[in-house]
Amino acid sequence: MAWPRTRKLDTRQLLHAEHRPHVPRGHGWLVWVALVLVIAVAAAVAVYWMRQGDDQQAQQRIAELEARNQELSEALERERLQVNEEMANRDQLMRRIDVMSAQIKQLKTEQAFYRQQKPGK
Repeated sequence: MAWPRTRKLDTRQLLHAEHRPHVPRGHGWLVWVALVLVIAVAAAVAVYWMRQGDDQQAQQRIAELEARNQELSEALERERLQVNEEMANRDQLMRRIDVMSAQIKQLKTEQAFYRQQKPGK
């Protein structure tokens, strides 16, 4: 087989002609597919990383709220004990007041009796 002959171009034709490098176009789509895959993987990693950060923040917030809930429960229990103690003290004081009122009444009755027994004034 004989190769076709090319004619020799002169310098003037070479200066006016468009010269573009010839890039074979056979596998160009593979570059785009690879680029899209890299971007998709990077986006998935970024979403995963952000969710991990959110999960850690949520876990930290839950731990803080549980600790605060425990503190408030303990404070509530202390307040309940204090209220019960105050009610018991009040009941005890009311009983003592009742006993002393009865004693005062008895002493007034005895005083009236003894005043009646005094001779002539």
